[in-house]
Amino acid sequence: MEESVEASKVDDKRVTTERKLRAVPVLLLSCVVFGLAAAAFAWTTLRVHDRQMSAEANEKAVAFLLGTPGLQTAEQPAAGGGSVTAFYSPKLHRFAITGHDLPALGKGRTYEFWYLTGTGAAPKPAGDSRFDAPQNDMVVVWLPAGAASLEVSVEPSGGAHTLSGTPIAQLPLH
Repeated sequence: MEESVEASKVDDKRVTTERKLRAVPVLLLSCVVFGLAAAAFAWTTLRVHDRQMSAEANEKAVAFLLGTPGLQTAEQPAAGGGSVTAFYSPKLHRFAITGHDLPALGKGRTYEFWYLTGTGAAPKPAGDSRFDAPQNDMVVVWLPAGAASLEVSVEPSGGAHTLSGTPIAQLPLH
């Protein structure tokens, strides 16, 4: 009888050890899942914060530009519908542009801005000055002193190095 009690204790220890060993992968998987969830939350939080800071910086730049003495305004209907308005400060060599009721673009397309320095000059990209929202989006961009006009075109997302088609609007900056 004593041997059966000993055997029972050994069996209990073996069963307990087997259960613990089966629990290890579950525990490790739980830790990995929790770690990935925490990393995803942190990454999302940082992206939201960066976007918010970028939006606030753009709002301050727009407010500063719109408060500049000698601000010039140009508005033109856009081919395909809507209109484009540019606010240009010759003093700062900066402009803010906004679209009103522009058509929504398909996936992989964006509005891009170009400047011309004179008649017959090739359009040059106006920096990193694209916006994808068709309404109520203002972008502030620096221009060289000789900029004479501004063009808006529809380009592939990510920006183009050269104007790929006919501009939807051209606005004088003088």
